[in-house]
Amino acid sequence: MLKSKQSYVLLFLFAAAFVLITFKGLKTAQPGDENVYYYMGKLVSEGKIPYKDFFLAHPPLQIYMIASVYKIFGFSIIALKLIPLLSTLITAFCIFKIAQKFGNMEAITASLLFLSSYSVMFNSVFSFGIDVAAMLLIAGVYFSFNRGYYLLSGLFFGLAAITRLLALVPIAVILLYFLFSGKKAFFKLSLSFLMIFLLANGAFFLASDSYFSNVYGYHLQKTFGGKENFREYFDILKLNWILFFSALLFIFANARRQLALFACVSLPYLLFLMSLKKIFGFYFLIAFPFLAIIGAYSAVNLAGIIPKKLKIIAFGAFTLIFIWNLSSDVIFLEKIGFTGFERGRDLAEFIVLNSDGGAMLFGDDSVTPLLALQTNRRIALDFVDTNDQVFISGVKNLNVLLEDLKGKSLLFIARDKQGISYFKEVREFLGKNCEFLSQFHDKMEGNYLVYRCK
Repeated sequence: MLKSKQSYVLLFLFAAAFVLITFKGLKTAQPGDENVYYYMGKLVSEGKIPYKDFFLAHPPLQIYMIASVYKIFGFSIIALKLIPLLSTLITAFCIFKIAQKFGNMEAITASLLFLSSYSVMFNSVFSFGIDVAAMLLIAGVYFSFNRGYYLLSGLFFGLAAITRLLALVPIAVILLYFLFSGKKAFFKLSLSFLMIFLLANGAFFLASDSYFSNVYGYHLQKTFGGKENFREYFDILKLNWILFFSALLFIFANARRQLALFACVSLPYLLFLMSLKKIFGFYFLIAFPFLAIIGAYSAVNLAGIIPKKLKIIAFGAFTLIFIWNLSSDVIFLEKIGFTGFERGRDLAEFIVLNSDGGAMLFGDDSVTPLLALQTNRRIALDFVDTNDQVFISGVKNLNVLLEDLKGKSLLFIARDKQGISYFKEVREFLGKNCEFLSQFHDKMEGNYLVYRCK
């Protein structure tokens, strides 16, 4: 039997190994959506209000967390990336504490399954907001499932929901679970959850009538991903197969009633993702803590009922497979996943040399916010999120935006025909109103084109 102190030591060792694996990603700036949120955090730290002063497609809590970090440290890529990393580690600790209700072996196995999953390792240093939402959600589960602190649990659920809307799905399932298992608990959970959720939504709706169209309408009006969604779903199953396989052992486990809450959350959430118009790999992270707990309990339970000789063989085989899989993931992250932005420094130097300190930037949302922060330049019109769905959905009018950009002195960073450069109107705007300056080829990201517009 694994003693409590031993399990805490193992948890600490797993967390330390996790930090070592992800450290390269922690200190490396890369293209991506997180740069949009970093720049928005800067705007909030300057007193700007989301939805009123700039477009934001998500609830506000993550941006205010980033703004707090920016206010203290300024633009520090490590400080900013510590938000998702610490959120992931806290999530692992909450998983450990929840699973301790079943036993120390279940607790340490659950935390290991979670921390060793490829998607968890990769996304732990990218500020997509889902990491914070997952942390708050699983903390809420701990305080309700383990401690019976329903008012406190509801507060965490409310905070999760005003971080990412995807958290609403498991929250709804959890509330239904407690409705049928104890109406007093349901009332307390609902009261504190709604207090936070409705208060935040009401406050930002009063601040800007664009709030609901930005946060809710935008996601309903996205184009359907189709084959891309199916490919993304399959890739997540393949990359995190050990976690999903362990969760499937649930069908062989005894006393499955103890896992009812976690199964009731996981399955509906995974099915819900199939209904979305567009899915991204990090969407699955909400389900991973629940799958890890199910997988750990099921694996330990199954190990307890199989013959000793078979148990030794199975454990040895699984250990070898686990080490091989983890090693492959770590090598991939080191060589590809955390390689950074190959031409980022060149682009930043070019911007500094070809513009003065008061110049503005505009363009591809995956890199323009990062370059603006690195070179201390502003983004024109505070229009940070320029991904194509913003305009395809109709939430923002592309022609109005291009008209507003006319006559403004800025450097426009385009990325071949991706992002905002996907639109013919943008390419025509660049041809008529801007001068081509240079092209930068990045092995991972493709070609970046820099224009001067006046």
